[in-house]
Amino acid sequence: MEFSFEKLVSLITVDVVKELVKQGVTVNTLSGKTSPNSSVTGFRNKCQRIDMSKYKTPILTENHIRRLHELTGLVQIPKGTVITPKAKELIRERQISLELE
Repeated sequence: MEFSFEKLVSLITVDVVKELVKQGVTVNTLSGKTSPNSSVTGFRNKCQRIDMSKYKTPILTENHIRRLHELTGLVQIPKGTVITPKAKELIRERQISLELE
């Protein structure tokens, strides 16, 4: 497995901040503060649009979510998209927000 330097730094940063938040440390981010009672989504500032123009009925699957960048915090999908149960589970686990277009 090969990682770019940028991705490696991003992965380490997210893990370190998660651990600090668990320990009760308040972390200042560009988007505000991350406190012990809030999530680390402030560091997940990447927004990705999933193109489903080729689908007759758009379906968001677990594979779509697994292919997202590690720092993705917002995913834009078309209105009427069907979300599979495994995708919902992974979205909840990764604390990703959905935006309907």
